[in-house]
Amino acid sequence: MFKLLTTLAMALFLTGCSSGPQTPNDAHLPPPAGAKQLSGAEIEQTLIGRKLTSVTAKGHDFWETLNRDGTAKIQIASDRVEKGRWKVAGDVICVSYEKYGEECSTAHSDGASVWLVDQMKKTTNNKFTVH
Repeated sequence: MFKLLTTLAMALFLTGCSSGPQTPNDAHLPPPAGAKQLSGAEIEQTLIGRKLTSVTAKGHDFWETLNRDGTAKIQIASDRVEKGRWKVAGDVICVSYEKYGEECSTAHSDGASVWLVDQMKKTTNNKFTVH
């Protein structure tokens, strides 16, 4: 009986983990195998002028906007809004903020989400929902 209850509790726990808001860990996982790497033009078409939302590695919700004029804004949790800059060179987007430094990434999309993968480290900086 104990084994059955433990198995049921674990199944319920895992079911709860598979849905709902994005967690810090899944926001930093690699893009799925079927995700397409975006070209520079596709990066601009997909990301620029839209609100991007994600979660930091520490679990803080944040939003970021990359404006058409090359400026950027980001707000992590209830911190003040930080201003920065972005540019696309080839198929790489670089976003920089004085407070956070610069990240240069390739972008990958499955049609629902966009993953920014660090160009040098080849690790996922963030998985974004595009609004």
